[in-house]
Amino acid sequence: MVRTISGTGLPAGLSALVDKYRDVQPRPVRFRPPNWTAVLYRVQPQLDVTALLRSRVYTAPLAGSKAKDRTVTFASVRAACEAMDVGNEREVLQAFVLTMAWASAGAVNATLRSTARALGDPDRAHRILGDSVRRLRSGQSLNDGALEANYRAWSLRGVGQSPASRWWAAAGYVAGRGWQPLVLDDRVYATLNRTLQIGGTARLASSRSRAARYRAYVDAVHRWAVELRLEGRDVDAERIVFVLEQHDGGATPSG
Repeated sequence: MVRTISGTGLPAGLSALVDKYRDVQPRPVRFRPPNWTAVLYRVQPQLDVTALLRSRVYTAPLAGSKAKDRTVTFASVRAACEAMDVGNEREVLQAFVLTMAWASAGAVNATLRSTARALGDPDRAHRILGDSVRRLRSGQSLNDGALEANYRAWSLRGVGQSPASRWWAAAGYVAGRGWQPLVLDDRVYATLNRTLQIGGTARLASSRSRAARYRAYVDAVHRWAVELRLEGRDVDAERIVFVLEQHDGGATPSG
């Protein structure tokens, strides 16, 4: 039987890690719209999948950029996902491309290729993306199976856990809910395993199932956020994930 190790408390070093990055804020991600247009030119023109990359609502021009680069924030990506009609193929694919532009920081070429592969069959991509949003937004608690069901059903070509979890975090958000899907990438793993030495997400879940491990990770980070707030630190689960990404497996800071 899969279970979460609820007795695993706040990892040693996490409080000091949060303090280390107290004054560090997420920076907008820079991207180059023409590069995305060039790579995604094969996608049906009527879908205009790169439209939001040029949006004044969700992106901003990068001052001084001769290549007309733009920037996007996670808040803007989430707003675009909240505004889309899940049943509208065009809107969902446009929001997905914007999400992947945000996800491309540090891995632009790989993200471009994976996005093009994912949209090779737009109808299939829309179905998978839309179903994912519906599952995640319908989840009432961390124990109702929505996270695991979403993980198991995910099969978008070229889009593995790291970029997929960014879509889940952006498009699966429900305002006011006590938990949200979270990003889980290599930098987060590095800090969990090398810095905090939790023994991996498999230990959190007491399972080798990746779906169970993802759910256990989301559960654990939300519980850690509660404990940190009880210590007087103004953090939520998303802030913890940001700190884990920033640290990227570095040395454990002194408390």
